[in-house]
Amino acid sequence: MKLEIVAEQVERQPVHYFCLLSPHHRYDLTIGYSEHFFGKAMVTSMQTGKMMLLCQEDMLDDHIWAEKLGIEAEDVLEFQDFFRFVLQRSPFQEQY
Repeated sequence: MKLEIVAEQVERQPVHYFCLLSPHHRYDLTIGYSEHFFGKAMVTSMQTGKMMLLCQEDMLDDHIWAEKLGIEAEDVLEFQDFFRFVLQRSPFQEQY
């Protein structure tokens, strides 16, 4: 093998799956947390196959995240509210 592994860490990540419906669109997202991204969540769109690191403060820059995640313009305000709710300052905690 020609690759040199310089670091490796295994962790258990809380991952949440969301299927969201707006009046005209469906969105399938996964949101996962890791200790490696300074409090940002890994948000992946199943439709676009793209992932972004996001936190609540990133919601003001919708021109960056909305297009990449495939969020239609008419749904951006709803997604800002949704992300502010689910992108908590601390990761999701297991409840059971």
